[in-house]
Amino acid sequence: MGASYDIAPYRPEAQSLGGIPTIPVDIPVCAVFMVLYIIAGALHMGTFTINKKVGKKFIFGGMMFGLCKIRIVTLSLRMAWACYPRNIRLGIAAQIFVNIGVVLLYFVNLFFTQRIVRAQHPNFGWSKIFSPLIPMLCIVTVLTIIALIVAVIQSFYTLDTNIHRIDRIIELYGSTAFSTIAFIPIIIVMLSTLSRLVTRGQKAVDKFGEGKMSTKILIVLSSSALLTLAASIKAGTGYLPPIPLMSKSDPPISEPTPWYFNRGIFYAFGFGVEVIILFFFMAVRVDKRFIIPDGAKGPYSYGGGFVFAGESGNEKSRLGQRDSTRNLTGSSQSLQSWGGSTRRARSKAPSIISWGGISQADTEMGVGEDGIEPVPYVTLDDGVMARPASVAGAEQEMGWDSKTGKWKLRPVSQMSAVSTAVPMTVGEDV
Repeated sequence: MGASYDIAPYRPEAQSLGGIPTIPVDIPVCAVFMVLYIIAGALHMGTFTINKKVGKKFIFGGMMFGLCKIRIVTLSLRMAWACYPRNIRLGIAAQIFVNIGVVLLYFVNLFFTQRIVRAQHPNFGWSKIFSPLIPMLCIVTVLTIIALIVAVIQSFYTLDTNIHRIDRIIELYGSTAFSTIAFIPIIIVMLSTLSRLVTRGQKAVDKFGEGKMSTKILIVLSSSALLTLAASIKAGTGYLPPIPLMSKSDPPISEPTPWYFNRGIFYAFGFGVEVIILFFFMAVRVDKRFIIPDGAKGPYSYGGGFVFAGESGNEKSRLGQRDSTRNLTGSSQSLQSWGGSTRRARSKAPSIISWGGISQADTEMGVGEDGIEPVPYVTLDDGVMARPASVAGAEQEMGWDSKTGKWKLRPVSQMSAVSTAVPMTVGEDV
């Protein structure tokens, strides 16, 4: 985030050609990116609004719309600064806004990573060790942004060499921290996935959203790799020696700008990477793949061990949309509130919890959808289906409280179906 990355020398001869004023080169480039951000913002906001109307709140769609708004302001400031390059306040504002937008994509990737880990390792993912990790990273990111803003403003309004040295240290820390935070999802997702591949006897994946888990992993890895590349280039160039704008000759002349400080690199690895990720997220429909039930809390609260009635993408693969509840057992109330498109509003009526039950469906398919998980139920030699009280690892049942408007959990042992379930034989691989 160093000043040498964003600020080019003011050259009056570049503003006119033969006495005829010319348009600064930044203006058409910024205009193109502004149109792209407007389109991306409209798509994400439209999807967010449609999902909200059917009772599916995907807040990350709103965050990506917020990023588009910030970028429109950023590009507007850069266009104004290109027209008035001597305006110090425009330069400060433009430089600050360049750095506060991309962190929203860092947050989105971090929380996508959290959901993948909680699905692959429900107990560890919801533990007191892992749960605070992502919020702490977000707090560190926000504090880093504040420090960078102070350093940028201070560096413009002082000539003290010691203060400039301190500000440069803060800027180098900020760029390094951002590249690290962008890379963290890659480390966490790879470790979590490798752990499932090499460790035997793990509990079932807590499936959420639509699509395969392997696809979700690829989405996070791809977007994190692009963000890490952009942040690393910025951090790397920041560690290079500062380049003087003017030579020490008499009269002084402009020094040539290194290739890594030119406008093409700045726009390509700044706004270009963000635009690619925004349209990529829209194309793969992250709003469907990474959505979880409202109020989900605790192991297997995303969807493992039971089936949502009518919830597209969560029904058993051998059951149709209409029959997705026929194998549920242990339900103490009506299952009608489990529909994916039903709006679940708060009610003044007494608290009545609609328990979803645990699926006893025959899901003998060899391996799970992600190609990693074994089937939850197996057929014995005599042809009898071994039906456990729940999917292996589903220790809690989920229900909707119409009064509080929140999800509730209760131990599987409280279900009426447990007493009639046939226990699995010791040593069976599930």
